[in-house]
Amino acid sequence: MRRRADFLAANAAKRVPTPGFVLLIRDRADDDPAVRLGVTVTKKIGNAVVRNRMKRRFRALAREVIAPVAAPGRDHVLI
Repeated sequence: MRRRADFLAANAAKRVPTPGFVLLIRDRADDDPAVRLGVTVTKKIGNAVVRNRMKRRFRALAREVIAPVAAPGRDHVLI
């Protein structure tokens, strides 16, 4: 996911809070079976270098953990 509109739409979707992060899950209306992933880190977390490092780690985590069990046709956002 790269567009702001996609992130805003996911923000209104189902939230799954965990101690380390929040996972947003949104069903898409299109027929694309792909699982899309977005990562956002708020400015509460360090400076830009720290936030980018966190995003890289979240992406790696998502590839290993979320992607194999994610339902097709949904957007997933890690906050």
